[in-house]
Amino acid sequence: MLLETLFCTILGASGNAATGDLAVPMSHKRYRDWTIELPKETFTTVGSQIELADGKYVFATKMEGTNLLLDLDADGQTDVRITGLEGSALLRHEDGFRYAVRLKRNANGWAYAASGAQVGKLDGKRLALIDQDNDGIFGEVGQDAILIGQGKIATWLGDSILLDGKLHALKLDADGGQLELSPYEGETGQLSVVAGFNGQGKLMSAVVRSLDAKHCFDLAGEKGPVQVPMGEYRIVSGKIGLGEQAVMVAPGWAPAIQVRKGEEQVVNWGGPVRAEFAFQRDGQNIAFSPEAVWYYGSTGEEYVNWKPVGKSPIFKVIDSASQQEVARAIFPGSC
Repeated sequence: MLLETLFCTILGASGNAATGDLAVPMSHKRYRDWTIELPKETFTTVGSQIELADGKYVFATKMEGTNLLLDLDADGQTDVRITGLEGSALLRHEDGFRYAVRLKRNANGWAYAASGAQVGKLDGKRLALIDQDNDGIFGEVGQDAILIGQGKIATWLGDSILLDGKLHALKLDADGGQLELSPYEGETGQLSVVAGFNGQGKLMSAVVRSLDAKHCFDLAGEKGPVQVPMGEYRIVSGKIGLGEQAVMVAPGWAPAIQVRKGEEQVVNWGGPVRAEFAFQRDGQNIAFSPEAVWYYGSTGEEYVNWKPVGKSPIFKVIDSASQQEVARAIFPGSC
């Protein structure tokens, strides 16, 4: 018992060593310099007030020209003036509730997004839960986001989590004050995305998500296959470092990945990459824009924001009747 108590104290968590259950205390942390990349960042219109946790916490707002006056402590009186195009604030309530927000002004007025997270540590590893839909409720599977470790790329929150290659069931208290982990007891299979990736860039993120939105994992750091709940998955996002640029991965038209009970599924993706592009023809003139090019990998995943300047592919326009080349193009600055 003494060793178990010491172990849990070091982890910052309490638990039952016999069952593998763990309870991780969580507290709100404000990020003044927001660098976390969310799977679907959303800004919510401020309106006449900010309502959080199904209306349990209400923070009054007023407009003073283009400036935003904001109530910070839910007493109905505004406390701070936000000027310019952006700002931040920490909303709080006397019962201990804390909620940090980022604020931005656009043509339609002011909007806010979460600028904090419920954060805890397990074996020295950070677990951060982010209220991605800005409703003041943490732990909504399929809506909120989770960040594991010291990285900056968050994934969709599911009801399971991979820690050091081991699969756990995840549950969060309604107030976000405690994260509960237990061994996953559902049917599982094995999934690997790193082994089947064909590319020269650094795989910084490779996020797979089940089609029912209940499970989501970033497998870029998993060299071998890992246990995941049985079901259908898709690579929903990713990030590949190529020199000074980063190429983003989107689902494109890739088919679902079938993970069957007790079986291993290796996703073969990446190269060879093919490009689809649009052009306009006016007589002998061909108009071609680098902005109208779409890149797809071997399984149909799409590569976004990729501008291979210096190593441009050659784009050929072929007459469908004569099969003769009528034009070709490369990106400016390419050899």
